[in-house]
Amino acid sequence: MFNKIFGAILGATGFGADVVTVTTGTFGNAGNVAADLQTYFSAKLLEVAELNTILDQFGERVDIPSNSSKTVRFVREEKFAVAATPQQLTEGLPPDAVGLTLNEFEAVAEQYGFLTRLSDLAELTAKHPVVQKTMYLLTLQAQETYDTLVYNVLNAATNTYYPNAKVGDTALTAADAPSYVDMVNLDALLNDNGGRPMDGGSYALVLGSQQYASLLKDPDFKASHQLVRPEAIWKGEVDTLGGFRIVRSNAPAFAAPTLQVGAGQASKIYSGFAIAKFAYQVSNLQNLQVYVVAPGGQYDPLQQNRKMGWKFAFKTLITNQNWLFRYRTAGANSVTN
Repeated sequence: MFNKIFGAILGATGFGADVVTVTTGTFGNAGNVAADLQTYFSAKLLEVAELNTILDQFGERVDIPSNSSKTVRFVREEKFAVAATPQQLTEGLPPDAVGLTLNEFEAVAEQYGFLTRLSDLAELTAKHPVVQKTMYLLTLQAQETYDTLVYNVLNAATNTYYPNAKVGDTALTAADAPSYVDMVNLDALLNDNGGRPMDGGSYALVLGSQQYASLLKDPDFKASHQLVRPEAIWKGEVDTLGGFRIVRSNAPAFAAPTLQVGAGQASKIYSGFAIAKFAYQVSNLQNLQVYVVAPGGQYDPLQQNRKMGWKFAFKTLITNQNWLFRYRTAGANSVTN
């Protein structure tokens, strides 16, 4: 009697032995249909990060013609020095002639590339358009590689500026972050060196995310906007400051800090760049190209693979060190022990 009553209760509440479920039991057990289920795939692939690769736009772009050379030479005729105390001419006597000074700079284009492979079975069985998505991802990788190569050249610049009169990476603390005072000093240095402003009348200052975040907290920046343009603070837009157009980049090279190695130091140090026009050249021999090779050929007789990749050939060269400053600072994530 008890079993009949208990069974009726189970049946009424949906727990009877004849109820088919998908959440209890294991594959092959009675009352379970998990073996007949399939995973639902979203029709759209998830997005990936598109990083802000911008360094090439501040250099002077020079294309190397095909069938000429891998080497491009730049020549600059230097200015004549101006004497602190100019000498008057002696009546009737010409002054001594001064020779011209020509300096040359050479860049040898280097080729870079990347290749991936997709099997025919992968194309046949994958639900998503993997070929199209892979081409897109290859383009992103090529752009970030290009930007990293430009960064590496600029990061080896002769002139380095440190905040608060510091003299090296090991002397920096978390408090040595980008500031309005630095902008003013860098603007004066570039101007003293005769650096020309970019189109629009300002120099360019390219900062990584951590440096940019530190600048947003600078009291001079906040004071200059809180009454007149508070929306700039709300939106986190530095825009222009101290003679510079401030540009933020989250490209891979900017996001990778130098870790201090001194005893008791833990600050993360980043490089930004204060740039005047014509400071460096970006010489392209071969523009970026993305390739898709159909299956087949001598090494793929059964047409089992599709190859995709990219390549380019170029070289970045600093042609005027006085118009470029490497700006070494702590970031918003730096901590001084």
